[in-house]
Amino acid sequence: MQSDITGSAMYDHRYTPTFKDCVQRYQNRSEVLAALSQTLTELAMQPFGNPRLQTHAVKKAQQDTFTSYVTNQGHRLIWRRVGNVIVLLLFGEHDAVYRRAERLRLEIDDTQNVLRVIDEDPETGQQVPYTQRRADEGRLFMAWNDAELAAFGFAPQEIKVLRRLNVDMDLTSLDSHMRPDAWQMAMNLAMYGDPNGETPSPVVDEEPALVAGPPAPVDERLVDALSTPKTSPEFVPVPADRLADWLAKPIEDWMVYLDPAQQDLVERTYSGPARIRGAAGTGKTVVALHRARALARLGKRVLVTTYVRNLPEVYQQIFARFAKPERDLVEFANVHRWALQYLHRHGKPIRVDQQATNNAWRAAQSRVVTAASPLKRAGLSSAYLREEVDWVIRGRALPDLDSYLALERNGRGTPLSRDLRAEVWRLADEYASELANRGAADFTDVLLKAHEVARCNPSEYDAVIIDEAQDLTDAALRLLYALVGDRPNGLLLVGDGQQSIYPGGFNLSAVGVQVRGRSHVLTHNYRNTRQVYEAAQALMAGHHFDDGGERPETGLRSVELSRTGAPPVLSANASDEEHDLALAEAVESAIGEGTGIGDLAVLVPTHALAQHYTDLIDSLGLPAQRLEDYDGTPTTLVKVGTYQRAKGLEFKRIFLPRLDADGLRERPGRGEDAESHAERTALLRRQLFVAMTRARDGLWLGWVGAPSSLLPPSLTDSSTKLARER
Repeated sequence: MQSDITGSAMYDHRYTPTFKDCVQRYQNRSEVLAALSQTLTELAMQPFGNPRLQTHAVKKAQQDTFTSYVTNQGHRLIWRRVGNVIVLLLFGEHDAVYRRAERLRLEIDDTQNVLRVIDEDPETGQQVPYTQRRADEGRLFMAWNDAELAAFGFAPQEIKVLRRLNVDMDLTSLDSHMRPDAWQMAMNLAMYGDPNGETPSPVVDEEPALVAGPPAPVDERLVDALSTPKTSPEFVPVPADRLADWLAKPIEDWMVYLDPAQQDLVERTYSGPARIRGAAGTGKTVVALHRARALARLGKRVLVTTYVRNLPEVYQQIFARFAKPERDLVEFANVHRWALQYLHRHGKPIRVDQQATNNAWRAAQSRVVTAASPLKRAGLSSAYLREEVDWVIRGRALPDLDSYLALERNGRGTPLSRDLRAEVWRLADEYASELANRGAADFTDVLLKAHEVARCNPSEYDAVIIDEAQDLTDAALRLLYALVGDRPNGLLLVGDGQQSIYPGGFNLSAVGVQVRGRSHVLTHNYRNTRQVYEAAQALMAGHHFDDGGERPETGLRSVELSRTGAPPVLSANASDEEHDLALAEAVESAIGEGTGIGDLAVLVPTHALAQHYTDLIDSLGLPAQRLEDYDGTPTTLVKVGTYQRAKGLEFKRIFLPRLDADGLRERPGRGEDAESHAERTALLRRQLFVAMTRARDGLWLGWVGAPSSLLPPSLTDSSTKLARER
């Protein structure tokens, strides 16, 4: 316990959701953030009796709540002392943060045994968790309740608009939509914390600075809660002895700091291959990126790879922002592109000609799948057969027909008899022969050849981290495993079988990868609101999935959720034109409510629909960007792309148009048998689940005519409490 508060011991810090929101307002004002960084360092070493801080108690706030100077120009830092921990609550202009400090509380929610920051509802004055208020409200005018804004002269409708705003730029864009005097007054409040504008001289606090804190009893319940991650998930720790190093990093790093449970996974020593699983939004990729940095700090060469083509560039941008010194030791690459480059470096180049491989497939199919073929009679489509050959036979590098006959075919729902498997094997043989005769190669050939090279050459890497591992074929996993084998801290697989959006699947033990005792499951969802995640989970209820283990996993999972928000918006429409108009209005409404344009994404199942909605967004006068062109750099462009392209990404609001049978193409195709259709539908369901869980704060679901059968009645029935647009 900290008894001497004159600076002989250092204080640890906890960053709260309220403090992080305050800091985000100043992310483009480097001089203010530099002053804040210095204040935080001083606070850790000597919070009281420090002439730079002028710390004193906040009179009307909760006991042991203090304020410290951040320069003498009016910015103040509000914090709460809990034992030897400083809980950072607020940062901003003098008057505004004092007003908010009087209303904030740290309280333990006894119903859930969780410590929370409690705020005041601006309309009713009732006490509510801050995360609940934040889910429904922008942060720009949180310092004032509705009555105070009305007393300044704002009309009720203007107050509703101000409540939606997050940053100064949101308010600036409203200059032509508000009364001039109301807009100017709002700008004064946002910039200076005063409706009349900038104060003529620096604010001087009347309270004397404290040489020592008041002799108040310590609340042991708060101390215990802050020391236990499960009871304080909103409070991000920064140990005092690491504060200076942490503050030297870019401001973006403030928003990606890990909680204690995740930090343990990042720094843990593994005696062999390890695995991290978890539902959507549980921070798996964040753990992977921080793990890469931790290994690079030890001088290790790290490869971070994934099946999804656009993710490596996105991850590279994120990594460069918070781990710049380590970026030269960490390589980010799509597994197929990396394998091509790897072969080239070792003098074994292979050129993949997609047209040549397609021609080889058509030639092989014409010889095997004749009108009298059992494959034709079984109703197996060309697309399904090619997936079976690419993902199951070649993707798993099966050596002979007996191996294929004995295979359980994880991830494939259509049963194939021995006779049908024999015919598929013959088709695979013909395809391989056609490739050889044409001197052509496909991407599976690239992986298999790279594996041969990797087995015969020293490894270029100390560690390989695979993100979205559930989407790899056996051939890809064998290649990456060969690079590091069973060495300590060598291979880390990160993924979630429920988010598998490609056919196939793998069994780790069949590949030779053993993770027993080194497998972890993350259960706290940091991304989605409860309303968004529960809507997505309803889609998966009753549908098991393969997660690379010995048996299928249940569709509904135990996940902890901290954030709440608005229910998904449902839009049922009679025609294409009505549907697209509703989508356009929803996008414009989201922007009007304060969501940044670059935080919006329209996700669809096909490239044709992606082009259609790119054109629609452009027609609204809004800039649009296809996801294949997005590299993780923040932009002011609405993102548009397919469900597959959205893997690993997240946006504040997601719009999912054409969730009807035609839009999703969910009806059986020509000649498609019932089992193949069921398997394709299961894959489509997982893809839609991925799309829904990309949404941090809000979902819009639209359809023409009847909603897709994939959407559960609990989500679409008019009798539910979900909001419905007309």
